[in-house]
Amino acid sequence: MALVKTTLKLFGGDTVVVRCSDKCHIHLMSAKARAEEAADILSVEDRSSAYLTVPYSGLWNVLIDSRSQSLEHSISYVPA
Repeated sequence: MALVKTTLKLFGGDTVVVRCSDKCHIHLMSAKARAEEAADILSVEDRSSAYLTVPYSGLWNVLIDSRSQSLEHSISYVPA
């Protein structure tokens, strides 16, 4: 199982573009300052690509969870 994680500083309205060589679970999670707060999460399952729009500015974690051991991926964003 392959896991990929990265953190991006994004602005509200930006769109995160994720592409994978195989179907995977893609999650976009806010990186809240305090652990006791619930993080906002946007996710898609069993997809090879996703376009996720960031609802507000801040740090966001992108997590790709795949069953493939040889996952090829790209993570980019389109500014608002």
